[in-house]
Amino acid sequence: MKATIEGIFRFLGEHHKEAHGISEGDIQAKEQSLGFPLPTVLREYYKILGRSPYITQGCNNQYEPLPLQDLFIPDDTFFTTDKAFLVFYQVEESVIYCGIRIQDLEQEDPPVYLCVWNYPDWQLENQSLQRFLDGKALVQLGVEDRLPFWAIFDESMWSLSDYCSCMHLEREHEIDEGSELNAWKIYVKDDVLIVFELDISEEETDELLAVYLASFEQASLEKLLREMGKANNLPTFRTNLSEQ
Repeated sequence: MKATIEGIFRFLGEHHKEAHGISEGDIQAKEQSLGFPLPTVLREYYKILGRSPYITQGCNNQYEPLPLQDLFIPDDTFFTTDKAFLVFYQVEESVIYCGIRIQDLEQEDPPVYLCVWNYPDWQLENQSLQRFLDGKALVQLGVEDRLPFWAIFDESMWSLSDYCSCMHLEREHEIDEGSELNAWKIYVKDDVLIVFELDISEEETDELLAVYLASFEQASLEKLLREMGKANNLPTFRTNLSEQ
């Protein structure tokens, strides 16, 4: 199963513990209350990461998984026109919900749709539940200070290609989020998670709002920042490292 959310496991490594999952019994009980089994990818996600301290509630206006017990099918009071969805993810502050069509639940890796409080129709967010779970968790890890060591580059004249060149990022380092919104680029290199927040209001997809670096390993983040420091005009950044 780990291949279904490969990026998360590749990055968490030894920091993931068996206790971070939800029991098979609890998952079956939720399925019984819903009246149908969860898609394979989603049930295994909860089974292994459902209580992970790194992927948890309380985000600062970021996507986050609903606790297993809070998964729901919209009732007549829900704002969307179509109610035939299983809702499993949200952005609480922005009143955004993500769901899977009831008719797609038998698929192992179904597409994911989202809705926003002031727009009554669902729109496609990702063709793959697997990539959705992987990408959204890594974004949360990168931008929410969930990891012990971090650095943040705020908006500057540097573009995505400038940073990729400076950090020597290759295609092999990229985690393909696959989102239709194209708001993030995610890379993992040498134990450092690198999350680019794209400015989707601009026509140029190379424009950035911020760059987030996070790691469990202090030495790895320090090494990357030292290498980046060789650039002539490296933008200023904030970090919780004792030395820059």
